[in-house]
Amino acid sequence: MNTFFLMKTLPLLLLAPLIALAGCGASNSPICKVSGTLTYKGKPIPQIFLRFEPDDLTTKSTSMAVTDASGKFEMSIGSTPGVYRGKVKVFCDDPLAAMGAKSQVPAEIEPAYRELCAKYGGGKSTYELTIDKPDSNLQLKFD
Repeated sequence: MNTFFLMKTLPLLLLAPLIALAGCGASNSPICKVSGTLTYKGKPIPQIFLRFEPDDLTTKSTSMAVTDASGKFEMSIGSTPGVYRGKVKVFCDDPLAAMGAKSQVPAEIEPAYRELCAKYGGGKSTYELTIDKPDSNLQLKFD
């Protein structure tokens, strides 16, 4: 193989995946960086296992995050930050529910926490969004 050809094309081939994962902004990247805050009835809710399930699970993967004490989250697909571009359904679950347990949450928010998980978790959610650009301040307001 021609050494000159390799020297010119190899750097481009190595950079292509990085450019694709940089965020969907003006590019055609299928993945957009998304972070924000989740609230329920106006209050931030911690310890929510948040899932963004894409409209096409045959070609796209689900993004996940867990909210912090202030309800903040950063979505990722495995170790890749972001969400696939397009329509997603949003699910809110107790991260321990799959094991038949319940997360310990502050008493003052426990009723809201359990209600949110019952309404929008376990595959029951009807809450949908369209992701078409990076968003570092997505406000998920559930009522």
